[in-house]
Amino acid sequence: MAKLQLNSGEKLLGEAQASHVRTVMFLPEANPGVLYVTDRRVVFEPTRGRMSSAFESSLEEIEGFTVGAASTVTLQFSGGERRKITGMFNKKLIQALTEAGIRRD
Repeated sequence: MAKLQLNSGEKLLGEAQASHVRTVMFLPEANPGVLYVTDRRVVFEPTRGRMSSAFESSLEEIEGFTVGAASTVTLQFSGGERRKITGMFNKKLIQALTEAGIRRD
């Protein structure tokens, strides 16, 4: 797996193994990968599962996040979209999201 390529002047705030949970035919499907949080964007790169679970969003596109059961993080986007992230390292990701200035609801 390749490491995230940072843009000029961009700083990596956190990264951790995680799963992007997507609903497929009404059932939740976990897609393992790595979630990166920088001072400019949040990037999920799948390592297995559906490659369509990959996403990259600027911090401006993310309105906030919530933390649910088992430290599940739900990112809330300005268009109303929500993306669920699960993983055993989510405390590290929560810290990085907060450091990036994303509001925790």
